Amino acid sequence: MEHLTNTDEILRTAQSTPDADATLAASAELADPLKSWSRLSEVTLDPITLQRHHILTTQPTDASAPYDRLRTRLLSHMRAAGHRRVAITSPTSGCGSSTIVANLALSLARQEDLRVMVLDLNLRNPSLIHLFGLKESGPRFSVLTGHRRNFDSTCLRVGANLGLSLNATKLDDAAERLAHVKTAALLDHIERDFAPDLMLFDLAPLNPMDDAIASLSLADCALLVARADHSTTAEIDTAERTIAENTTCLGVVLNACRFTDTKGG
Repeated sequence: MEHLTNTDEILRTAQSTPDADATLAASAELADPLKSWSRLSEVTLDPITLQRHHILTTQPTDASAPYDRLRTRLLSHMRAAGHRRVAITSPTSGCGSSTIVANLALSLARQEDLRVMVLDLNLRNPSLIHLFGLKESGPRFSVLTGHRRNFDSTCLRVGANLGLSLNATKLDDAAERLAHVKTAALLDHIERDFAPDLMLFDLAPLNPMDDAIASLSLADCALLVARADHSTTAEIDTAERTIAENTTCLGVVLNACRFTDTKGG
């Protein structure tokens, strides 16, 4: 079982940006987002599959509590800074960042007033489609893979307020596709037509490839996931500096920690 620790101290306060008011004003001019969401193909997630993949946040329980606390603090900081796009990455592979993305997504979606869009930008090694227990023949994030289908026909919807743009096909030229102007234009299209309150980007690890670096500039801020029994202090420090060079670093989540805070008994 995966565990999170120190979630009350995970996030550093994000700096407010002078463009926040402009972002909110632009959102007011969007086309009807309800119609856009209604066009997405709806899917139902299998609770047994989610449990098997350590996705624990479909309902508020003791197991979901650490993710729910992370959700609440994340929302607070992003709203204060006027941010909408958060990238989640790790120093190296094996830290469990995709599992945290999936848990955060379902925790956020339990707040019915929020619209949440999740995009698997780990194009070289996509895993969210597996974690959610969905099976599709071919890539879903088709704008990045050369297919002519538009985003509306390749994005899936869970309930009324959770969008999933997932992949089933690995791409060797991931960094080049992520850095392409089409990717930035697609994200702008999603914000314009779907008006998500929050967009979660599941990124590749920062080392050894440069895929995540190519993605960080697309996000307003980023969260780093390290693994207690896997990540070294040097790896975490290097990853934090890399994020800070490309976007706002919110802080570090320590995953798979075997110890909890025992103060007060």
